[in-house]
Amino acid sequence: MSIRKEKEKEFFVEHMPTFRTLQANDPFFVIKTAFFQKGKYGRQVQFFESELSKEDDIFIEFYENIKDGNGADVDVVPMYDDRQLFKYKHNSYFAEEYEQKENVNFKGETYHTFTVPVSELIAVLKDGSEITYALYEKRKNEVQLKAVADELPKLQKSLSLFPDFEGEYLKGDLSLGESETPKVEAVPEVHSTLANISLKDFAAIMLVKPVSDKQWLNDLITEAKNEL
Repeated sequence: MSIRKEKEKEFFVEHMPTFRTLQANDPFFVIKTAFFQKGKYGRQVQFFESELSKEDDIFIEFYENIKDGNGADVDVVPMYDDRQLFKYKHNSYFAEEYEQKENVNFKGETYHTFTVPVSELIAVLKDGSEITYALYEKRKNEVQLKAVADELPKLQKSLSLFPDFEGEYLKGDLSLGESETPKVEAVPEVHSTLANISLKDFAAIMLVKPVSDKQWLNDLITEAKNEL
C-alpha cells in the first residue's frame, strides 16, 4: 500500500467527529494536493473521472508530500495546520464544465482526470456548518494578521534595545561655516544598510524572528528576544 493510501486512513480518523455531527455514516473521503497551474487563477485540485461519476459529494483534506534527498516521497503531511475539511458538491455536468486530461497508467490503460478550482469547494467546519472557500480564506488571513498584531507589543519593547544609530554613529558638529570644507565621516556599513532594508528584513523585525539575510540584524533580534 502506498504512503498516501496509508495516510488517507489517518486523515479520515481526524475528521470522524465532524462526520458524526453531519450524520454521514459512509462519507466519500479522499486526500488531495492543491497545486498551481499555468493559465489558471488560484490553486487547483484534480479528480479522477471515477470519483466525480459516483454522484456523491466528496470530502477532502489537502496534503503535501515530504521528499528525501533523491526526490522520493517519504511522508505525507497535512497542508493546513487547522486540518480544514473541504467538500466538493457533486456536479452532474463536470465533464462539460471542467478541463479534462487523458492519461495512461502503467498497464497501458487510458483514464481521464478533471481539474477543478479549489475556490469552488466548500469548507466544512467542525460543528457541521458550511462556508464558502472565499470566506474560509478571509477568516484564515484575519487570524494570521491578528497573530502578527499580537507580536507588536513585544516588538515595541525589543526596539528599545536596538542601538541609537543616529546618536552613536553621527556624533560631531555638523554645522559648516561659509569657508569650511564639508567633513565627510565614514558611516559604518550597518547604518548604510538600513537605508536599503528589504522586505525580508522588515518581516524579521515585525515578527521578531532572526530570519534576515543580515547577520547583525539577526543578532540584534536574538538579543532582544532574550531580554523579553
